[in-house]
Amino acid sequence: MKSGNIVLIGQTNSGKSSLVNKIMGQRVSLVSRKKQSTTFNQKVYKKFSENEFIIQDTPGFFSSRKKINNNIISSPLAEIETSDLIYVVVDISLRINNEYKKIINSLENKIEKQQVFLILNKIDKVKKDKVLGAIKFYSKEKIFNEIFPISSLTGEGITNLIKFSKKFTVKTSLKSKPSSNIQIKKKLFYSEVTREKILDKIHREIPYQCDVVTEKINKVASQIKIYQSIVVKRQSHKNILIGKKGSMLKEIGQASRKEIARFENKKIHLFLFVKLAKEKKI
Repeated sequence: MKSGNIVLIGQTNSGKSSLVNKIMGQRVSLVSRKKQSTTFNQKVYKKFSENEFIIQDTPGFFSSRKKINNNIISSPLAEIETSDLIYVVVDISLRINNEYKKIINSLENKIEKQQVFLILNKIDKVKKDKVLGAIKFYSKEKIFNEIFPISSLTGEGITNLIKFSKKFTVKTSLKSKPSSNIQIKKKLFYSEVTREKILDKIHREIPYQCDVVTEKINKVASQIKIYQSIVVKRQSHKNILIGKKGSMLKEIGQASRKEIARFENKKIHLFLFVKLAKEKKI
């Protein structure tokens, strides 16, 4: 068996999580149109014939004055030292900005023997001549060993990316197979699903000012009961999350429950409680 450790880094909303999901063939990473939807390094496993990849999705680089981002802005670089391959994911439809420059500068100080691939994502959103122009432009960056234009939405180019990545896997001693392809605690995964739905439903800064905590999980036969607290700092935020006669909380709960049910292939009973940070837990 050959194994390779892949770390994905890039700007927020560049499509890193969507790429991980497409490679895995299932939804394993949170995807949202909002910035900074991934807030921790998530590790997943994928086997291709005699090759196994350990893929780590990381929070996006995101410049902000808000305290919510101050403690996670360095997190994307935390796993680089142990990686074999680094995928720098770029949204080809956007212009280069300070976040991209920050990524390059940070990598130049950390790269040792790792292969660095530039992933030009979202080619489905631009014309072919722009893709060719981008390849020519980014080829000037000496840090990139290879450049791959792909679409994490349609899957175009991903097969070629994986095929080439296999060249950099190394032989490893036989290890016990992980019990799950997703190396993340269920409580955290369930919380992230609900947080994703809050990001989708609430079009304000509230999602960045709240925490979703899975307090308790009860498994009975083919059913799972999940109890979660959505913790906010202000009464006004609590009111918005609950909505008129509980309508918003009901929408969030229904969407989260359906997502978790698809993943677990079991009937899910989800109980959501919105409370202020100073209130006691369930």
